[in-house]
Amino acid sequence: MGKRTKQYKKLMRSFEFLGFRTPYQLLITSDVILDTLKLDVVHLFEKTLSTKEIKPMITQCCIRALYEQNKPGPNRNPAVAEAIERAKTFERRRCGHLMDEAPLSEYECMMSVVDPKGKGENKFRYVVVTQDEELRERLRSVVPTPLMYVRRSVMILEPMSAASARVREREERVKFTDGIVRQNQNQKRKRDDEDDGSDDDSSDDEAEGGAAVDEDKKKKKKKKSYGPKGPNPLAIKKAKKTSTAESEKKERPRKAAEPQDETPGEAEAKAKRKRRKKNKATGEGGESADQAGADGDAVMAGGDNAQG
Repeated sequence: MGKRTKQYKKLMRSFEFLGFRTPYQLLITSDVILDTLKLDVVHLFEKTLSTKEIKPMITQCCIRALYEQNKPGPNRNPAVAEAIERAKTFERRRCGHLMDEAPLSEYECMMSVVDPKGKGENKFRYVVVTQDEELRERLRSVVPTPLMYVRRSVMILEPMSAASARVREREERVKFTDGIVRQNQNQKRKRDDEDDGSDDDSSDDEAEGGAAVDEDKKKKKKKKSYGPKGPNPLAIKKAKKTSTAESEKKERPRKAAEPQDETPGEAEAKAKRKRRKKNKATGEGGESADQAGADGDAVMAGGDNAQG
């Protein structure tokens, strides 16, 4: 993309801020058609405006001006017939001037179409393409009007006129202030809604809301502590898990021995019964073990005699 193309694209974006939309409506005068017979004028329009959404138009008076030049005579231009055929390919813009009357000049016809009420406003947002310098000078005061012309087989888009630039700055200022005012109104409306809601709520709800706000503030204000760090949990030895059986045994309390009714003889026999550990050694150990067994049998017999 060349430097000129970028400038034209930026310029048309500024005109779009003033109400221009695609497809652009191009009003063409007869002199442009005569000067661009050897050029692809539609391609020039698309390249200059950086879009293919264009609508070339020509008024009835401009075509009648071409027919006037095509009358037979010594001054007849042979290129006019070709210009008429090309003009027929464009959309016809009805200017409202009657065919049975004398045709208006292209200057008057274009001014009546672009600024029909004479208020200096391009009501229908036309892009005017003309080689007439006088017409271009007059249309610079009609805002906003993009102007184009051909110079050495190159389509030129004029910079925005001073009048159009002033209107654009004013529109930008108005939109900016409207945005600020609208934003302030929205904020005021939100504050009013919040005030109404707080009046309707009960005191308990207000207390709960205040407590919740305080908790949120405490959470926000809580800072990360930078003290000594604890041990790595992955490096700590895990505690051994005790089995369920052992845990149940520990939890169960020991039952106290229930007292039983015993006779005096049985109690004395239980008290006298004592088991002695046998010695593993043989010989003397064996004799002592036999003697201990005999003593035990004697004790048992004595107890039975006593009961009898």
